[in-house]
Amino acid sequence: MNPEYRSFARERAFAALVLFAGILGSGLLAAHLGQDAGWDLRNYHWYVPHALIGGRLGFDILPSFMGPTFHNPAIDLPFWFAVHLLGPQGATIVLGAVQGLNILPLYLIARRVLPTLPAPAAALLALAGIAGAMNIGLLGATAGDNLLSLFVLCAIAALLSGPRGLWLAGLVAGAGFGLKPVLAPFIVGLALTVIACELFRAGGFLRVALFALCGLAGTLLTGGWWMATLWVHFGNPLMPYFNDIFGSAYVPARTYSDPGFTIGLPWPRIQLPFLAGIVDHVAAEAVFTDLRLPAAYLGAIGLFLAAVFGRLRGPGLRLALVTLLTLMVWSVVFAIYRYVLAFEMLGPLLIAAALMVWIGRRGPALVAGALAVAVILAATRPPETERVAFAADLTAVEVPAIEDPAHVVILMAGLTPAAFLIPSFPADIRFLRFDGYWIDPDQTEALYAREIRRVLDDPAVRPLILFNPEERERVVPALATLRPGLALGPCRPVPHRFEHPGTNGGRFVLCDVEG
Repeated sequence: MNPEYRSFARERAFAALVLFAGILGSGLLAAHLGQDAGWDLRNYHWYVPHALIGGRLGFDILPSFMGPTFHNPAIDLPFWFAVHLLGPQGATIVLGAVQGLNILPLYLIARRVLPTLPAPAAALLALAGIAGAMNIGLLGATAGDNLLSLFVLCAIAALLSGPRGLWLAGLVAGAGFGLKPVLAPFIVGLALTVIACELFRAGGFLRVALFALCGLAGTLLTGGWWMATLWVHFGNPLMPYFNDIFGSAYVPARTYSDPGFTIGLPWPRIQLPFLAGIVDHVAAEAVFTDLRLPAAYLGAIGLFLAAVFGRLRGPGLRLALVTLLTLMVWSVVFAIYRYVLAFEMLGPLLIAAALMVWIGRRGPALVAGALAVAVILAATRPPETERVAFAADLTAVEVPAIEDPAHVVILMAGLTPAAFLIPSFPADIRFLRFDGYWIDPDQTEALYAREIRRVLDDPAVRPLILFNPEERERVVPALATLRPGLALGPCRPVPHRFEHPGTNGGRFVLCDVEG
């Protein structure tokens, strides 16, 4: 056998081993971390697929608060089915392994940006990318950000393949956006990059148009059905967001935009990626340390400057542009770290690529890149996450005995997420939230509020109320505001698995409503 071919085969085999280790290791690490018990799971990731399958859209009113009640359930359905087929532990392992697939597009991006880099080194850069603090914290969890990162990274890999990959970049990016519109900063960054690199070249207008059409097709593929559903039921395809534009009568005419961590940040804010992962609470509630996002930003700036001075063209410039543009838009719009998780993963590659371009000489450049990645790895400190030990039942909710549930409605109030309890209750009980985030108990004009009052006017209905007893001082006046004379009666506990120490799952009680 040709020695050169033998060496090439060994390189590819080692790279494949690294990639497989990343995927398998992600699944096993997810199992080691335990079952997700995070705020978002308790608020909507467990409820929204249940609501879709059980036909509860509009039957329950705002159980997951004003925004997440209406989020696209498609991204949560696979985990919901996996739990029912494999149990919580099996589903978590599978979810972690799928999240580990991020290593594959990372490897492809490394090979395209640094084509002279040996395959094993590219694979190790990809492995260093998925070993980031936030990604580790989210392994096996349902937040969805390290699933959306698959769409981001695959779109970037397609973008770097040149004009022939633009249609695929648009399709994949649009599909991710259709699942969760928090990818908006990336969509803007990707679109501006395509325009800058293609529009003014021969045939560029057609390529940009194809990219845009494929992006729209991808969005409709994953999100069109849900937008149509929201439009039919509520008159707003982005429910409840931008309701000041769409004017659905179901909720008040507000934007309902989440400013994320941008409030109070000094302008121009585009300095934020240098701080995220270093300064606590700048872009995340959790406390963690990770140099990857600052490294990605610095590396992208370095690559862009190299292009300005004529030292770089092609895939490296495209990667630099999409990174810079995305992070700048993100800094102004959201500043929520999880939403740019893909660029945490790109940090080791971007800083190594910038060092190699500027140093030039292969040996010193490889050493400098390796040292930079080693420093990133050494500094990584994952956040503490809300987890519980695995059991046969994901939530283990113990529902108190409820007499004649067909004539019972359960009111919801307070700021503690409680929708994860609903799948354990009898299916014919409606859950009606009249108080919570963006939900005012004194609201009377919106259709959701009128529907709650209409239900309470029915003399055949017996109302109960579900809430965290630690929020009693909020709930009692909210109940009286909803309808003067209403008061709490006897209460019974509603035990569940997320009362486990280390979570903020909260205790819940189910109380009679008197008056």
